[in-house]
Amino acid sequence: MLGLARKYIAESPWQFFLAVALCSLGLASVVSVIWLQETLEAHAARQASGIDLVIGAKGSGLQNTLAAVYHADVPNGNIPLAAVEVLEKNPQISKVNPISLGDSVGGARIVGARPTFFALYDAKIARGTIEMQPMDAVLGATAARRLKLSLGDRFVGNHGMAEGGEAHDSHPYSVVGILAPTGRVIDELVVTPLESVWIAHEGHSASTEPEVTFALIALRSPVAMATLPRQINSQTNLQASAPAIESARLLANFGWVALIVKAFAAALIVSAMLATFAAISQALERRETDLAVLRAMGVSRRRVAQLLVGEALYIVLAALVVACVMVSAGALWLKTAALPGLYVDGSFGVIVIAACAIAACGLALVASLPALWRAYRIDVAAQLSRS
Repeated sequence: MLGLARKYIAESPWQFFLAVALCSLGLASVVSVIWLQETLEAHAARQASGIDLVIGAKGSGLQNTLAAVYHADVPNGNIPLAAVEVLEKNPQISKVNPISLGDSVGGARIVGARPTFFALYDAKIARGTIEMQPMDAVLGATAARRLKLSLGDRFVGNHGMAEGGEAHDSHPYSVVGILAPTGRVIDELVVTPLESVWIAHEGHSASTEPEVTFALIALRSPVAMATLPRQINSQTNLQASAPAIESARLLANFGWVALIVKAFAAALIVSAMLATFAAISQALERRETDLAVLRAMGVSRRRVAQLLVGEALYIVLAALVVACVMVSAGALWLKTAALPGLYVDGSFGVIVIAACAIAACGLALVASLPALWRAYRIDVAAQLSRS
């Protein structure tokens, strides 16, 4: 019966390809949206792991979070290092990592930080050392590859977060270490001691006391999360923002986009089901005599049903193969080109694809029901007499 179904499909390849195209596009869209949403949420949570609060200058909490945690925006300003040192004495705070931003090299951000910054990201050295003196630099794996820098190389930072800023020619950096890949944002960064940033910006700031851009805070308990941000925001000139809350708010703003894409994908799948139904119905009209002959030869109704369902399942299986290729190619592009270092959970993707495959097979069976009912009621004698 399956071999006969293949021959019947070969008789009308365009209908088969149309149904496969619609079904594969729908399946790929549904899988991609669900998988991408889960991946980005997990990626955002992973980047912010170990960071309960971001302390920065007054302004937008989301902007501070994007700049400090994801390095995807510009900061609101600087804060006094003395204010950060006061926070370090707060019993509700377990760890404080002050960082300074402001310069870049080749599009990679230069981050002034303490040695504990590496532990925050579980970063391990691949070559060289993480022991730095002022004007030394340790490069993330992606940054080193993109900038084509190696141990012992020297480079100059540019003022600002984009290429083309004023170059600090009198204060070059020396590469002393390159980190192993972590899959986190530190892969994209150039890390140097806080003192390097102060040296490079001597005379650029009106303030006479040391400043940093952010303090990345780890709290001792959930109770501190409920009380400390409000206390900092109301009683100091600092801005406290929670990455978990800001990231969830940002993703929620794009929830309607995912909903629209899911609705479009569902429409494609329904269209594929209708195309499958139309293909099977038209095929049945052409094959009523063939089916009548099969019935006259003693083929049971169950076997005839297998023939019709087999055609529908061929469409779904072919669409699944095409959809898997499309989704895998998209995941590879996202991981290597769009967001290098992005961790893509393949097991979750397999689960989503399996669930969609089961649903698609169910839809194929539903699309086959009208044709099955019609085939079940074929008048064998009447069909043979007409032929």
